[in-house]
Amino acid sequence: MNKKTLLAVMCCTAFGLVACNDDNKQDQPTPIEKVTEPTLVSFAKLPVATYAAGPDSGKAVSGANGIYPPFTGQPVQGFSAALKNDDGSYMAMADNGFGTQDNSADFLLRIYKIKADFKTKSKGTGQVAVQGFIQLRDPNKLIPFEIINGNTTDRLLTGADFDPESMQRAADGTYWIGDEFGPYLLHFSADGVLLDAPIGLPNPLNPTQELRSPQNQLNKANINYVEPLVGRSSGFEGMAISPDGKYLYPLLEKPLLNDSTGRLLISQFDIQKKAYTGLYYWFELDSKATNIGDFQLFNDREGIIIERDASQNNLGGHKKLIRIKFNEPKQTVAREDLVDLMKLANPDALYGTARAGDIGTGKVFAFPFETIEDVIIENGTTLTVLNDNNFPGSSGRNAKEADDNEIIQIRLPKALF
Repeated sequence: MNKKTLLAVMCCTAFGLVACNDDNKQDQPTPIEKVTEPTLVSFAKLPVATYAAGPDSGKAVSGANGIYPPFTGQPVQGFSAALKNDDGSYMAMADNGFGTQDNSADFLLRIYKIKADFKTKSKGTGQVAVQGFIQLRDPNKLIPFEIINGNTTDRLLTGADFDPESMQRAADGTYWIGDEFGPYLLHFSADGVLLDAPIGLPNPLNPTQELRSPQNQLNKANINYVEPLVGRSSGFEGMAISPDGKYLYPLLEKPLLNDSTGRLLISQFDIQKKAYTGLYYWFELDSKATNIGDFQLFNDREGIIIERDASQNNLGGHKKLIRIKFNEPKQTVAREDLVDLMKLANPDALYGTARAGDIGTGKVFAFPFETIEDVIIENGTTLTVLNDNNFPGSSGRNAKEADDNEIIQIRLPKALF
């Protein structure tokens, strides 16, 4: 499907989410077949050339992989976090846009509602429908530094303002989003209005001082300047929520600049108090990994972290789901390999017809993308994983083609819970 998909204006508004169809029926449960190894059981993809209503974009990028600006409207791409809805759809959050703070001023930060008709052994087309979006914005002027649309009434947020990479939904329906530039925690209403000023990250080893990145806007404005200890684009890449909904656990993407141990900081944040508790943990990267992609909990002590290297279009890349367990605070969490995303059984050939140059689509299925940033725990034996396709720059599936947004579901041979 190479034709551009343009969503009608009626399907999306700048002030909230409007679904294109009223599909509130829960998918019918199907018997769960047992497997002996991690197995691909469902596949879907959103074509790379999918656009939503909005101003044309991409003025500051050169394009890649045969896709060049200006782009008509807003690309629906770069899913850096995803959540499951009760009706079987997903809320998928776009990242900061075109890769950097400097080239994404015309990319609007949104959470898209998508619905996948998964291709399985017995049914499904593998197509993904975009049903609407939530536009993130700051009309109440809570952000204490300049933003691109700061002089407008709506103050729509852009990829030059924040780099949203992780997301959770609280019991009250509001969204908590982890940003990389600050790094900050951002709190939005269910329809996208910023509810609190951006919340900085205290240094657990020196709580009187924030941990900041080189892209931190307060530092750039020389407001209480703090020497950056978080690397560039190394802020909150993953963020779990406790099953009781009381705590967030934002996780930095990479080690602190002064830390050579390969450990990543996990901090605990109290949602009701809107404050960090002072408790923290460490996650230690494998020697083959460079960063993490997501973090989710399935009970109050155990969860899953996506661990990856920086490779793409390489079947020897390191792309894994790691099962972790909290030890005592200030200690390194226990870890064990759960799924190798480069070696999934694919007995039902769910990818479909491969293009010339596609890799990892046969009986051994691979997810050969540089940025794999979304894992959803559907139940004890089924996980959903999405890639961030870095529109239009990534070419992990095919060296000569821009990556689509792929969504896969994996059956585990042993239940998590």
